[in-house]
Amino acid sequence: MMNMIRTALGLLAIGVVLIFAMGANPVQYGEVPDGPVIKRLSNFRGDHFPGFAEFRVQEMEFDDFGRVIPLGEPYEMLINVTYITTVYRYEDVKKTDYSTIMNTNYNEAAILVRQEYDEVVSSIRKGMEALSGK
Repeated sequence: MMNMIRTALGLLAIGVVLIFAMGANPVQYGEVPDGPVIKRLSNFRGDHFPGFAEFRVQEMEFDDFGRVIPLGEPYEMLINVTYITTVYRYEDVKKTDYSTIMNTNYNEAAILVRQEYDEVVSSIRKGMEALSGK
């Protein structure tokens, strides 16, 4: 009889612990938790050279749900615009698009550019115009 009471109390304690553990994690089965919010940085007008443009970039990685997680601090990088293959407007969980994801043909990893999409496209255009002499 005493063993049955101990077993019942043990199972009850395990159940209480599981309930608290599930309550601490707001992610339910099948839901994707909110990702990080990428804050707006001040305007950046990088230099433009024939075939090159300067961008404000930041290291990043993707989490298990495919969301961007910025790492470290933003820094300036000079990129050859003829090697840019794709540019994506990136929206964070608050639907703000203060950053752009850029791919180049010489780097497997995507680059998080901490500038708005229109600014990135304008910088690419200026670098290409300087290259073509227009």
